[in-house]
Amino acid sequence: MTPRNYLYLLRKYEDYQPQIDRLLDSIVTALMPRKLESDEEQLHKTVERLHQSYPFVELLYCLDEQGMQTTVSAAAPDIDDSKRSEPGMCSDRSNRAYYTKAVKNEKVSTVTSPYLSNATHQLAISAVQRYTTAEEKIGFLVINFNLEKLIIFLNGDELRRRVHPFFQTVYAVIGLMLVIVAGLLLYHAGKTMFNVFEEHISATTQIFEVVILVTLGLAIFDLGKTIIEEEVLLHKDIHHEGSMRRTISRFMSAIVIAVSIESLLLMFKSLLGDASHLNSAVFMLIAAVSLLVGLGVYLKLTDEK
Repeated sequence: MTPRNYLYLLRKYEDYQPQIDRLLDSIVTALMPRKLESDEEQLHKTVERLHQSYPFVELLYCLDEQGMQTTVSAAAPDIDDSKRSEPGMCSDRSNRAYYTKAVKNEKVSTVTSPYLSNATHQLAISAVQRYTTAEEKIGFLVINFNLEKLIIFLNGDELRRRVHPFFQTVYAVIGLMLVIVAGLLLYHAGKTMFNVFEEHISATTQIFEVVILVTLGLAIFDLGKTIIEEEVLLHKDIHHEGSMRRTISRFMSAIVIAVSIESLLLMFKSLLGDASHLNSAVFMLIAAVSLLVGLGVYLKLTDEK
């Protein structure tokens, strides 16, 4: 998800919170904290194994009852250690939300709310398993999960996320081409208007041509701007019904604008003496109005209350 939309991630977390809590609880309680605490190699192997099945797993480590880290932070293969800002082993985590919540919670496992990770600087969730160490003391096994990758995993759209940058590039090229076309139309409109003023003549045909070029340029520019904003700059949730509603609205609006401009052009030609285009202009205008009414009915029926 580029750029990251944290508000979107938090909304999706609220939608999936019960499923997320059950999933993370099952992952953390299936591990053996005593073995991992005493075997660093096994700790790293466990993270790699978990990451293969659950790509959203990031870090795995153990804490003592005072919140001091007793093992290294075993990171998933895709975590860049050079960008991590945490010291790891022997670091004090007693002020972290997941530790304080686990201490107060008498259950075996605890799942936290999303927070901004100091290790990866991204939204994360931690699952903590309380256990008894070999010295009969309380210990905590902590697993950090990347929230963005977790949402992608639950949606089952990892492949689409991988090819999404390609789609964004295509949309960006199309949007920029439309903006350039709009600029060319406005340039020719300005050039025609300058010729009218320079020649000091009343050229009704040229004036109507300027109006048509400016109107068409405005419509094309608005369509290009909309494509760039919605498909390139903003995140689009294809799993939400509103996404399809917005796409259809934009597509139908572009058709209505195109048909309306064409009917306007034919009406101008009719006013200039070629009356044979009048009927076609009227029918096209009726078609544009019908499309607009149909779009209004669709938006009303699909309105989210």
